[in-house]
Amino acid sequence: MAKPLALPGALRATLAAHADPARAAPMQAYMKSAMPFLGIEAPLRRRLAGAVAAAYPVADAAMLLDSVLLLWRTATYREERYGALDLLRMARHRKLVDLSFLPAVQEMIVTGPWWDHNDEISGQPLCLLLQRHPAQVKPVLREWARSDSLWLRRAAMLCQRRINEGFDAVLLYECILPSTGHGAMAQEFFIRKGMGWALRERSYAAPEEVQAFCAEYRDQLSALTRREALKVIQRNRLA
Repeated sequence: MAKPLALPGALRATLAAHADPARAAPMQAYMKSAMPFLGIEAPLRRRLAGAVAAAYPVADAAMLLDSVLLLWRTATYREERYGALDLLRMARHRKLVDLSFLPAVQEMIVTGPWWDHNDEISGQPLCLLLQRHPAQVKPVLREWARSDSLWLRRAAMLCQRRINEGFDAVLLYECILPSTGHGAMAQEFFIRKGMGWALRERSYAAPEEVQAFCAEYRDQLSALTRREALKVIQRNRLA
């Protein structure tokens, strides 16, 4: 019989011990979450997760992956899911993240369908996987960009937002274009907002490229997307 994983249980117990009911309800209301909150702010939660991870070190990538998925799948409070994602952003764990994590990343995007989970996953473990395994991950992102899941589409658009060296502009637009136009997916707020965010981040390095894209596809981009995409460019003009 496999030895029970100590890290998930220890982290869950530690989070529960620091619950703040006075904060919990407002946090749940702000996030419009069906899953309740414990009421732990992000800085404290991350400190707690770091201390528990140091006390219960994982032996290898498989143990880390199992710990993350156990926390995620059995969570009864939102901070437990946040804690699972906190484990993946820790320096001691980032070095363990490999292609075996990609199915789990997809699962968490689909089963955690909201912007807080999506933005953390796309900006941390998914971004890391893309940088380490571009040949394997890029085709997956192109598939996600045409998925029936708006959250997979959003993650595909946004996963390069923190990448400078090695940024793939072709991939960015391949992940954006399937969500342009006037179809149902193009009308989704989080698609329109995410598309604008991805383009805005690109505009820091390539303002003319983003401006040209917005001009070429003006009739296929929402006003929200164009406004977000061109925000930095327009601000710099006024400076």
